[in-house]
Amino acid sequence: MMGDFMVRTLVAFAFLVVATVARADVLTLSSTYNAAGTNPDGSKYTGTVSIKVISEKTFTIHWKIGDETYDGFGMRNGDALAATYTLDGKPGLVIYRLGDGGTLNGFWVVRGENDGGTERLTPGD
Repeated sequence: MMGDFMVRTLVAFAFLVVATVARADVLTLSSTYNAAGTNPDGSKYTGTVSIKVISEKTFTIHWKIGDETYDGFGMRNGDALAATYTLDGKPGLVIYRLGDGGTLNGFWVVRGENDGGTERLTPGD
């Protein structure tokens, strides 16, 4: 009888640990970010980015860089995010990795181009 109690207690504890770890895997995103990046030619840019979470794994993203705006769709997995966008009629892809303080550090590229750029998003709210 004591053995059954111990087994049930250990199973319940293991379930709580797994549930807590699985829940911690969900990345909390800010709704607005300040963007700073470098283009493939080395020129710098700044702007703002807004993100709207639409499910645990997906989000929409909107960049405002200077007078230009870009819209995309993305997914997140652990501490990584990927999003698509269109630049001058060509599809692009950006991949971010979560950094300290909720920053997102990314590398982006446009289809058919040999070089890409970098972008750092810093939470704005």
